[in-house]
Amino acid sequence: MTTVRRSLAAERGSLVSVCGLLGLSIVKGSVGWLTGSKALLADACHSAADCAGTFAAYLGLRRARLAPNATSSSRHPESVAAIVLSAILLVAGLEMGISSIRTVANGAEEAPGVGAVVVIAAGIGTREALIRYKRRCDSRCGIRGDRAGDNRSDIFASLTALVGTSGAVVGSWYDMPFLYVLDPAAGLVISVFVVRMGYRLTADVVRASNRTSIDDADAQTLLEAVQRIDGVVAVDEVKPQERGHYIVLDISIRVNPRISVFEGQDVANRVRRMLTKRFLHVMDVNVKVQPYDPGYPYKSNHQEEQLSSMLQ
Repeated sequence: MTTVRRSLAAERGSLVSVCGLLGLSIVKGSVGWLTGSKALLADACHSAADCAGTFAAYLGLRRARLAPNATSSSRHPESVAAIVLSAILLVAGLEMGISSIRTVANGAEEAPGVGAVVVIAAGIGTREALIRYKRRCDSRCGIRGDRAGDNRSDIFASLTALVGTSGAVVGSWYDMPFLYVLDPAAGLVISVFVVRMGYRLTADVVRASNRTSIDDADAQTLLEAVQRIDGVVAVDEVKPQERGHYIVLDISIRVNPRISVFEGQDVANRVRRMLTKRFLHVMDVNVKVQPYDPGYPYKSNHQEEQLSSMLQ
């Protein structure tokens, strides 16, 4: 699968998730308003928060495909959207939490309708289906499980809402008004999840603006792979740029100073082809070729006794 096709497939998986989560948020919010369920309204806010994070990732994938050479230091649409959405989520979560606290303190007068329970249960099944669909799309694109970032916090929030709403409904069936408080109590717990997700979304944007490194295991694997390529004397730098679930690498290599410019470019092309084919999460590679200086202590894949004969 080519880079463009991988990017389109990943975009499609993210877009389906965005549309599904947006639909869930609208349905949950509407039914929660009609039935008076605090838990379902808070669950709708949490689905909206999950939708916002997925939408920001979708914008990142789309920008990476349309402008793969854009610098990571500039302000991108997904960053602005994530900041605005996270601010809205923080306000909504706080509002839901305050409303739930007031209801718990004053005492709930009635239980939500059975429709709220049905919608929550259906939402759990739909959310799980969306997660599995996106995981299959990411697997076909070569995105590893730890990079896919499957987030089941929305399902955990829905389970909390299901327990609270079901308890309140059971209380109405068996004339136990003290159980009515379970619904706003669940709404209070979910509002904490919403505030936490809004904070994490903001923090991720701040970290991403200055993120220029990958974990040590990935860096070492990439370094060793480049060093084994014929013609590469040393690797000076491996610098990644995040592009959604993918990365673009800026690599500086050292080659034999006596080879021609054409031969140096051929080595760079071999590096680019190997990395994009072997590591499916690598979207593109920008290779900078420089002559090797045997007096500078670069890490090399050649033994010292080989350097003198190679540079002669």
